[in-house]
Amino acid sequence: MSFRQQAVSTPQSNFDRLPTQAGVYILKNGGGTPVYIGKATSIKSRILAHLRPRFDDPVGSSLKDQIDSADYIITQTPIEALILENVLIKRFKPRYNIRLKDDKSYPYIKITNEIYPRVYVTRQIVEDGSKYFGPYGNVRAAKRSVKYLRKLFPIRACTLPLNGIKKFKSCIDYNIGLCNAPCIFAVSKKEYDLDVSKFQLFLEGKLVELSKQMYSDMWRASKAQDYEKASKIRDEIRSLETTALKQRIVFRGQKRDKDVLTIAREREAIAAIAFHIREGNVVGRDKFVLEGASPSSKDGEILSAFIKQYYGSSTAQALEMPDELVVPFSLEDEKDIELLLNAELEKNQGKEEKKIKISSSSHSPENLSLLKLAQENALLVLKEEESKGEVRKRERLRALKELKEILNLDRIPKRIECFDISNIHGDEAVGAMTVFMNGFPERKSYRKFRIKTVNGIDDYSMMQEMIGRRFRRLLEENSKQKKNGCEEPPNLVVIDGGKGQLNAALMQMHKDGIFGVPTISLAKREEEIFLPKKAFPIRLGKESEALHILQHIRDEAHRFGITYHRGLRGRKMTESLLDSIEGVGEKRKRNLLSHFGSIDAIRNSTPDEIAQAGSMSRKVAQVILASLNQ
Repeated sequence: MSFRQQAVSTPQSNFDRLPTQAGVYILKNGGGTPVYIGKATSIKSRILAHLRPRFDDPVGSSLKDQIDSADYIITQTPIEALILENVLIKRFKPRYNIRLKDDKSYPYIKITNEIYPRVYVTRQIVEDGSKYFGPYGNVRAAKRSVKYLRKLFPIRACTLPLNGIKKFKSCIDYNIGLCNAPCIFAVSKKEYDLDVSKFQLFLEGKLVELSKQMYSDMWRASKAQDYEKASKIRDEIRSLETTALKQRIVFRGQKRDKDVLTIAREREAIAAIAFHIREGNVVGRDKFVLEGASPSSKDGEILSAFIKQYYGSSTAQALEMPDELVVPFSLEDEKDIELLLNAELEKNQGKEEKKIKISSSSHSPENLSLLKLAQENALLVLKEEESKGEVRKRERLRALKELKEILNLDRIPKRIECFDISNIHGDEAVGAMTVFMNGFPERKSYRKFRIKTVNGIDDYSMMQEMIGRRFRRLLEENSKQKKNGCEEPPNLVVIDGGKGQLNAALMQMHKDGIFGVPTISLAKREEEIFLPKKAFPIRLGKESEALHILQHIRDEAHRFGITYHRGLRGRKMTESLLDSIEGVGEKRKRNLLSHFGSIDAIRNSTPDEIAQAGSMSRKVAQVILASLNQ
């Protein structure tokens, strides 16, 4: 399904003019960056609701402060809206949408899509037609499984570009029985593919089918009086059956393949689990931490968002889609999600006859058992994340202690502030301040500054303006002595730049009566640390944790400043292009931008479309089009 509709952009001041039809909307911040994408039966009602968040919803309140404008696309059907919403979320990854934080630490076994497929362990899933199995608890477990199966079904692990024509030399794997050496044509293509098929059946958990196939091979070999081969297959069957007994059988007598999905919540942390059940066996498990969910979000909303994103991911598309999805409770948009998944199934796997069903029935003992198992695993994910968080905290504390020693500070720098200037030839110059608390970003304390007093290219004066404004504000806040307390002064100031930027910042701080705040600068090229009254910079090793913290906060300041700068430049460019055209006033400019969404969209339209959107004559529309296309 393709979407040719042009998104219509509307500033916040005109939200009362939004349409009441169904469709998809994109909320944008002042820089034009999408911060939230959603679908609605009434675009106007849903967008206005974002401007009235609940008092106990900090995420909703934070989103409200970000909203500057909204784009919308009217759709004809709910499934069209669902698909478009999913496509846009994957494309833009908005900050306030629920997002999958994929756990990359777990390895998969990959069987490649080649003439002579090879097998190996990988942590990356690529949409190249290959088959993936897992995830495994650790890389050693995955490698042990591959080695064990290659002894039974000897397929290659090398990277030789085999094409069935060119001949190569065999390697040691052939001599020790781990590969049948298709590189020297020691095995036919048919025999090799048979081993690949058996390898795959085992990893898919289809042990009954594999056992039947191997028993048939054994009887054929015995009938042909090839007793050595029959004996070998018999031993392989015994080995496989012993391994199968060790696997946990979740339920028996169930022919439908299932995926079991659930979430677990603990305060603001949310984890999701997807269990893959094939022929009664758990053959795979994917786990995720979900980000961007509001504390006020219902479990059903979160699980719906997870399912839509998960089955559009490369992880899920690498697996065979099941007949049924088992969820712990019914979902409001259950039928729409079924339509979405079946459309994806038909597109990716070409299976029109197969239909996926979502089941939330609690009457099935098997499903209840599976959901309980999945829930236990989801809670374990939350515990693991909590443990990882504690480890990260200890690592950052160690890095801050290292930084204290290197810079000879009186105390551990609990609060670090970094300042950066962004401009192109002095145009639309801005400053950015980022804040790290205890070694981690504290984004609510970030500040951006539009440079007001400096013309032309003068980074030092720009830095002085930003530093002056930041610390004068801090002094004013302290003098007011508000009940809620004042903004905490930094334990360390980091200036993005070299010795010149550092001296400019210190000069301004001393001019404003700010003394005793440790201040350094970090130069990008050689990652040199400059200190006041020190002739030579400090250079830390690439593995230094202290350097990593300084680089992180510096890069955050650069990213934050560049985003703000680009937004201002884009807005200025748009304004200047329309403002310079005769016959285009403020009202016409607003109408054109609200209707078309961008200057490029106006350029690509016809005079009649411009005339209708801007309530003007065709002659004026032709003048606008000619001016924009000069």
